Amino acid sequence: MSKSVLSFLALSAALCLFSIPAEAQRRQQQAATPNFQSGAVWLTPAVGLRYRIDERWSFQMDTQLRFDSANGVLRDVQVRPGFEYVLSPHWAVAAGYVQFQRYLTGQSASRGPFQDILYRARIDNLPIAGRWRWEELFFDNGTYLIRTRMLAGVRIPIKDTPWELAFSNEVFLNVGNNSPNRMQGFAQNRAYAGFGRQLTRWSKASLGYELDTFNAPGIVRNVHNIRLNFVFDLN
Repeated sequence: MSKSVLSFLALSAALCLFSIPAEAQRRQQQAATPNFQSGAVWLTPAVGLRYRIDERWSFQMDTQLRFDSANGVLRDVQVRPGFEYVLSPHWAVAAGYVQFQRYLTGQSASRGPFQDILYRARIDNLPIAGRWRWEELFFDNGTYLIRTRMLAGVRIPIKDTPWELAFSNEVFLNVGNNSPNRMQGFAQNRAYAGFGRQLTRWSKASLGYELDTFNAPGIVRNVHNIRLNFVFDLN
């Protein structure tokens, strides 16, 4: 099968992740509960698409679904298209748009722009990465959220194999919002550990565990998140 056909299938799969039938959304909203309990287990499949425009510019689109493993209910869908511009061998900037479509009763969809500063390098032949992200989110219920996210990660190749280990941590800080249900300051932490490999020259996959800690007024909750990621290079 040619790469162009496989690239088209990858793009179609990502778009299908977001094309949830309206009737299914309605049924899931009725069946779901508005909150989640500490200790819940979520399943998060995701597809990332990368297209290099030239030596400095590239287009990216990430799509992910998040399910509650206890009842199979789709909690939300996230779609994040954006453009990246390479400044130097180690630094880049990116910007784009993100849509969070939430299907639980009492939750509102949100959308807005994001901006990234990216750092990539190698230390003793280990790939490391850092990202500083700002998001300005506007909710259907009339509230807004401005937050910053700081991520640091490292990949460790497993000797004489195509596999690698991956570890990362991301901290979320709310810097502006008008909802009494959201904390100002520290709001969330994501600690990830997983493994992955290159599948072909233009595709790779990873599987891992993420501990999500949510800080809300009067309560701290931990969620266990199993993540399955596929990334396709469309060039």
